[in-house]
Order: sequence, then C-alpha cells, then structure tokens
Amino acid sequence: MELTLTTAGIATIISAATSATVTLYINRSNKLKYLDDQLDTLLKTALQYPYLENPTFIKTWNDNKNSEKDEYLRYDIYCTLLFNFFSRVAAHFNYDKEKIDNYVAAKDWIRLHKDYWLNPIDTFENIDSYDKEFKKLITDYLS
Repeated sequence: MELTLTTAGIATIISAATSATVTLYINRSNKLKYLDDQLDTLLKTALQYPYLENPTFIKTWNDNKNSEKDEYLRYDIYCTLLFNFFSRVAAHFNYDKEKIDNYVAAKDWIRLHKDYWLNPIDTFENIDSYDKEFKKLITDYLS
C-alpha cells in the first residue's frame, strides 16, 4: 500500500512537471508567433507604402508632422505600431539586446525612425507610453 502511494505521488509530480513544461513551451511559442505576425504586418505595410521606410521621406518628418497630409498621419501611426512592436519584443527577450538583435534588426530600424522617437506629435507620447527599461534600450540603440 505504501509503495503504491509513493509511486502514485511520484507519477503525479512527474505528470505535473511535464504538463507545466509543455504549457510554458507552448505559451512561449505562441508569444513568438504573435510577434512574428506583427512583424509581418509592419513589413507588409512598408511594402504597400514604401515611403514609410524611405530615408528621404523620413527626414521631412519634423517639418511636416503637424500637417494634415495622409502620408504624415500614416507615418505617425506606422511608427507608433513600430515602437509598440519593439516594446513587446524587448519585453519578450527580457531587454537583452543580443537576443533582440538576433530576432530583428532593431538597431538599424530604430535609428532610421529616430526623428519620430525624439520628436513625436505629442511631446510626451514616448515619455509616458513606455516603461523605463524600454526607453533606456531605445536610448542605447540611438547612441
């Protein structure tokens, strides 16, 4: 009787540990799939509107950000999506730059959209919208 209870207890512990491990793996895979889907959406948007990634257009941001032109309104929203994506990526990889850079070319992409980050339409948008660790990460990429 005692051996049966011990065996059942061990089997329960092993089963619970295996189930927890599988659940964590699936959860992590789902989070990465979600990030992959967001990345695909950003890339498809940039293909549809190539000026969003065009350095010549991007350089005109500061002078035109308060205009009502569709291109600049779209660029503002695109950059919001872009930095929200990077915020999620950073959190997913625990703000580890090496892991982030292995997943996506964050440094180049963030530097390309530096003017938007430093000069959003709403002065406090990027200061208030993101956590301290993410803002530090962006500062590191921009330096």
